[in-house]
Amino acid sequence: MLRFLATFLSVALLAGGALARGGGAPIIIFIPGGGPLPPEGNTCIPEGVGSGKETESWNGIRVLARGIHGIDTKRCPDPAFPVLATATGLATQEVRSAPSSQCVPYGSAAGDEVAIDQYGVAKILSVMSVTSKCQVGAEAMVISLEAHRAATPAASPETASTRGSREPTDAEMQKEYERLVASAAPVKEYRVRHILVRTKEEAVAAIEEIRGGKDFAEVAARVSLDPGSRINGGDLGWNTASSFDPDFSKAMVRLDPEGLSQQPTKTPFGWHVIELLASKIGKDSFPPLASVKQRIAERLKSAQASELRVPAKAVCRQMVTPDVSAAASGGIKGTVVAEMRVENGKVAEVVSLTGPSALHPMVTEALLKYGCDRLDRPVLATQSFEF
Repeated sequence: MLRFLATFLSVALLAGGALARGGGAPIIIFIPGGGPLPPEGNTCIPEGVGSGKETESWNGIRVLARGIHGIDTKRCPDPAFPVLATATGLATQEVRSAPSSQCVPYGSAAGDEVAIDQYGVAKILSVMSVTSKCQVGAEAMVISLEAHRAATPAASPETASTRGSREPTDAEMQKEYERLVASAAPVKEYRVRHILVRTKEEAVAAIEEIRGGKDFAEVAARVSLDPGSRINGGDLGWNTASSFDPDFSKAMVRLDPEGLSQQPTKTPFGWHVIELLASKIGKDSFPPLASVKQRIAERLKSAQASELRVPAKAVCRQMVTPDVSAAASGGIKGTVVAEMRVENGKVAEVVSLTGPSALHPMVTEALLKYGCDRLDRPVLATQSFEF
C-alpha cells in the first residue's frame, strides 16, 4: 500500500504540489507585468478561489489554481486579484467545449469531475483501456465542466428534491471501491531515501562520505534539512514517481532498479543526495478505502442523482408476479413500492422497498427473476404491488 511521507513537511519539501500532477513542467516564478502565464507559474488571482478551481488571473488569462499562497499585496497590488497562487494556463474555451482525449488520475471513472493541468476542470465522458499515451494516469475522453453543464438541462425542482438524497450503504461503497481498484492499471513504485542540504558542495561532501563507507542513514540524520525523513535515516517509503518534484523524480528513476546517485540533484527546495533502495510494479499503491470513502460516497450520490428513473414495465418485458399465497394466508394487506437498478438485462439490485416489511421477501424474489432490456447505461425503475 502506498505509504505517505513521514510528515506533511516531507510532502511539502518534495512534492511541491506535484502529487499526481503527471505533467513534469518545471516551476517558474511569475511576476505580474512579465507577460503571459507559462505552463506553470505563480500569478495573482481573486480571493476565495480554492486549489483545483478555475479562475481568471490578473491579466485576463483563464487558469487552474494549483497552490494558494495567500494574500501578497507586494506582488499582487491589484485589490481585485490580491492572492498569489501557483497556477497553470488553460487551453482555449473553443478547444475545451468539445470532447477530447486527456490524461486523468488512475481510478477515475465516467461521470467524475477532475482538474487537469493545462486543460482545467473537466467532466469525464469515458475512460479508455490501458494505452501508451499517459505515462502517469489513464487516458479518457473529457469535456470542460462548463461546457458539459451548458449542454445538460438542469433538473426540475421536483426532480432535484427526490434525487440523490439516499446515502450510499457501506456495501455499495465497498463494491465501488473494488471496481475502482480492479480498473486501475498497475503502476511502478519506488522506495527511496534522500538527504536535503542547502548547497551543491554540501551534497557532494555527503556523497563522498557515503562512498567512503559512512552509513547513509547516519549522514542523513546528521546533515539533512528535511526533519520528516531525517528521523528515519532519509527514508521516504514507497511512492510513485509523480509524487515527487519532477527533477527529483527524473534523478530517482535513472537509478532504477537501485543505487546511490553519483551527482547531487537540485530542486526548488535545495540539493538532494538520492539513493533508490528498490522498485516494484503493482496495484497496491491504490489508497485504502478509509482514505477515499467520502469521495466514493459523493461519487455514488452524484450517480444516483443523474440516473434515469422509469416505470419498470418500460424496460422489463418479462415480469414475474410475486407469490401472494403467504400474504393471503397471513391476512397481510398493503402496497409495496419497489425501486430497483436495472443493468445488463436484469434487475441488478433492489434499492428500496416501502410498505409492510413482511411482503418484502416475496417482492424481492420476483424482481430478481425479471428479464429486462439491455441498455447502454443503468437505470432506476419503480413498480407498485398491491396485496
